[in-house]
Amino acid sequence: MSRAIFQQDGAPAHTANMTQNWLRSNLKSFWAKGTWPANSPDLSPIENIWSILKDDLDSIGEIKEIKMLENRLKTAWSNVSPEVLDKLMDGMPKRIHKCIELSGGYIGK
Repeated sequence: MSRAIFQQDGAPAHTANMTQNWLRSNLKSFWAKGTWPANSPDLSPIENIWSILKDDLDSIGEIKEIKMLENRLKTAWSNVSPEVLDKLMDGMPKRIHKCIELSGGYIGK
């Protein structure tokens, strides 16, 4: 059984009543609107993944076609090692404690 919890940020599409109702009806476990801070990159490992993917995409120059973007994103994602993902997750307890220590302030890199 998965211990995963579906988490979203405060984007309007995520917090819309229709979205929240669908999640409530279709997911076993998710954090409803207001449970997770709307802007919490320090506590969202996916933000680090987006940064890694962006750096990879930026390194190849301009992308002019959607198919090229799709292919590059797939390649960039496949370049993210399981060790990087493990490191991001393993660092979460320390990041949470640091955020608490700073009363919710930005903890940096």
